[in-house]
Amino acid sequence: MRKYFAVLLVTVLLMVSTLAGCSPAGDSARNPAPAAAERTATDAKGREVKIPDKVEKIAITCYGGATHEMTVLGFADAIVAQPTMKSFPQLKKMFPQYETVIDPGSFNEVNIEEIIKADPDMVFVGVSSPEGNKKIEEAGFPTYTMWIGWAAIDTLKQEFLNIGAIMGNEEQAKKLVAYWDEKLAALDTMLAKVPESERKVVYYTGADITKANTSDWAWTFIEEAGGVSAISKGTTGDVNVEVVLAADPDVIITQGGNGTAGFLQDNRIQNLTAIKNKAVYECPIAAFWWDRPSPEAPLGFMWLAQTLYPEYTKDIDLKEETKYFFSEFYNYDVSDEEYASFFVHKKK
Repeated sequence: MRKYFAVLLVTVLLMVSTLAGCSPAGDSARNPAPAAAERTATDAKGREVKIPDKVEKIAITCYGGATHEMTVLGFADAIVAQPTMKSFPQLKKMFPQYETVIDPGSFNEVNIEEIIKADPDMVFVGVSSPEGNKKIEEAGFPTYTMWIGWAAIDTLKQEFLNIGAIMGNEEQAKKLVAYWDEKLAALDTMLAKVPESERKVVYYTGADITKANTSDWAWTFIEEAGGVSAISKGTTGDVNVEVVLAADPDVIITQGGNGTAGFLQDNRIQNLTAIKNKAVYECPIAAFWWDRPSPEAPLGFMWLAQTLYPEYTKDIDLKEETKYFFSEFYNYDVSDEEYASFFVHKKK
């Protein structure tokens, strides 16, 4: 009898051992699950940036719409440090938390101690500040370089998609890119009807008539609205008044916050066609400047197109377009009073 039980016990143990060897746990031990694929994204410097497994807290050390990109993609609450947003009261009204986040400085004038205090998982930096960016990396923080003012339409749309992937909201990023594609295509269709003989020559400037905006985006801004730049590509730095007089623009556009009175009263340029016709306009400022690269840029293109060619752009209801954008991407309902305020600024 004892021998029988001994044989039975050995048989049971062998069966248990065999079953254990066939179990999922046994398979796992022999064939461990593959590690999660490393995430990377190409930034504005062309670097393949390794993305941390967790990106829940971010710092921003550049202007140029970076904060606005994060905001429209749904990550306002992830920002733990960023430069002051005092130039954008509408943004702060919609997202009051931006009043109290740590200010880490900006570009090359970054405050590493403040970034360390904020302890972000990743820092989003500008393409024009290599010294400041290096300090951040040397402090041990992974960085992703943003295009900011050096963006083109295609690179900015790709940046939206990259940020959506990094932060975990690719659906919203694709929605934003689709919005851009739809609005720019519709605008192109309208402006294709403008005869070449009616194309307006546009001078786009800063606070003084000699402060021409000669950035790549300046040409994008004018050309997407169907205009012709008064200044040739490749121009850099200030321009002489004589250059402006020779160009004799039909329209003068000044960056938001500069006002128009100074131009209309400038004795040096009273013979310009734009001055004689009082065709001097200040760019709107909503949550961001409409004349610079940001998620809101299509609204700026539409505004300028309507300013230049009202008879060809009657199908654009800019107020409704603006309200739609803010509702869809900022999750905020703009009032009529707020909309009107985007077009009236105190000169800084």
